[in-house]
Amino acid sequence: MEVNQVRKLFIAMIMLLTITSMAFAEDIDISASVDSTEIEFGDTVQLTISIKKPTSNQTMNRSFNNGAISFSFNSSNFGVIDNIDFDIENIPDFDIIGRSQSSKTSMVNGIGQSVKQINLSLVPQKEGTLLIPAFSMKDKDGTEHSSKPITINVKKVADDPQDEDNDEDNEDEAVTPNGSKEEKAASGVKTDNKKTEKKDDETFTNLLIAGVVIILIIVITIAFRNYLISRPKVTPSENANAEGRKVKEDTKEKQIEKEEVEEVNFSSIVASLKVQYKEIDNEFYRKYFDYFKKACCYRNKALSQDMTFDELLKKCSKLAGTDNINQATSRLTFDIEMVMYANTMPNRQLLNIERDIKEVLNSL
Repeated sequence: MEVNQVRKLFIAMIMLLTITSMAFAEDIDISASVDSTEIEFGDTVQLTISIKKPTSNQTMNRSFNNGAISFSFNSSNFGVIDNIDFDIENIPDFDIIGRSQSSKTSMVNGIGQSVKQINLSLVPQKEGTLLIPAFSMKDKDGTEHSSKPITINVKKVADDPQDEDNDEDNEDEAVTPNGSKEEKAASGVKTDNKKTEKKDDETFTNLLIAGVVIILIIVITIAFRNYLISRPKVTPSENANAEGRKVKEDTKEKQIEKEEVEEVNFSSIVASLKVQYKEIDNEFYRKYFDYFKKACCYRNKALSQDMTFDELLKKCSKLAGTDNINQATSRLTFDIEMVMYANTMPNRQLLNIERDIKEVLNSL
């Protein structure tokens, strides 16, 4: 038993030495990076300087639990590197147009680490190969830590085609200091001719656009005039006659609809349906209930074909005002929903449905 405890104690000491060495092996690390090493003149490059430093003060407590050794680490006393003053005033060949910084602390394998980042937005002052120098700092022991320098290739901005045209004009206008009077005069005449040609082209384009617009206006005007001429003229008397005919037609349609409603003989229609449909199916019930609705509307003018079945049966129940009719309309509502909306057969037999329908029609 004592040998096992000594062995476990020895293992614990080895673990303690390993963790301690890991804690002190880490040192300050400084690095620099950019988002791009090749840019055009006038573009911005983002420089990030990162400083990493181990910061945990760890202690290990040992305890015995049923003969086994357990360890706990106290890592709450973290330091940070916010106190590191790393202010960068300027960088050769670059303008600093923006800066920001951030800090964070984390635990990696029981070792505390504090990281500080400095972000700089740089604009090159010239073209060519520029160098961002190394950044260095010393720790409390006097050891110097440095990043690696970074080379930035600043390219010339691509020429604009419009600028090339301007360059050609400038070349035409340029005259060497030793040029004769004749050469200067010829150059001036050439430049004037180019300007005149350019103005003539602009004038022709403007005239062409104006001509197209005028032609479109003329065509539209002629078309509208022809439409007005060809449109038949209607006198006030003709308007009155047309309105009278429309009223008569509307009255006639309403009269036809009324006659159709009045001609509903529900009993004879049901008899015809039974002859037409040898087997009573969903289609039979759909027509059956449609004729029931027409019969209800014929018997009571308070009912309308525009009503849904649910609205119509509720109105029938309200008009009758008896418990028997209320129960009948409730059962019929369920039967109609099964046929019209669920597209299935009613749960009741046709004989029972006919009994409720006759009761409702008689109440109207």
